Amino acid sequence: MPACAGMTKRKNIFRLCGYNKKVQNMNYILDFIQQGGVIAYVLVAMNFVGYSIIVWKIISLILFNRSIRKRLPSKILHRVVSHNTDHHIIMESIRTEIALAFSPLQKGMTTIENIASISPLLGLLGTVFGIFNAFSVIAVSGLSDAGAFATGIKLALITTVIGLVVAITHVIAFNYLNASMESEQDNVENDVLLQLGRILKEKDHIRSQNADSANEDA
Repeated sequence: MPACAGMTKRKNIFRLCGYNKKVQNMNYILDFIQQGGVIAYVLVAMNFVGYSIIVWKIISLILFNRSIRKRLPSKILHRVVSHNTDHHIIMESIRTEIALAFSPLQKGMTTIENIASISPLLGLLGTVFGIFNAFSVIAVSGLSDAGAFATGIKLALITTVIGLVVAITHVIAFNYLNASMESEQDNVENDVLLQLGRILKEKDHIRSQNADSANEDA
């Protein structure tokens, strides 16, 4: 019993140490953001908005592949072939229908792209403010107030780091989502064209059979 009690006590200590480390890491991150000032808070808010859209896009893509993707080629083909007979019109209509089918998936992608583009610029703006404050301190009190000078430099570095972190993650997410959507769009177009080729082949076969039977009757 004493050995078991000792092991349980050690486990509790390890859990408590792990919890304390997590709390310390969280406090360090919050303090890091707070030192970045208003621009750091704006970047963090943009990051949350962007991550929400990224998760929404991933879920939308998964649901699209599970529920809509399999039925989409035959649905597009039926809609296009039933209203058109000219091959050029059919091809243009197929591309238009595919673009319309994928347009809901494109919603929110512009926001992700904008966040990826704007966040480094905001980080750079924070850098400019930080350096400006640092030189303002030098102009007023010279190099005697090293603490205030260091604060300005820290602001410059923190906003740059946060801006780059936000930008890198959103660029990766945008490229991945965009490539996935383009790949699915190409796959749907290939499936539609394959089915269209079969239908045209069957129509040509029926037409040749009718022509042969007409020649025999003649």
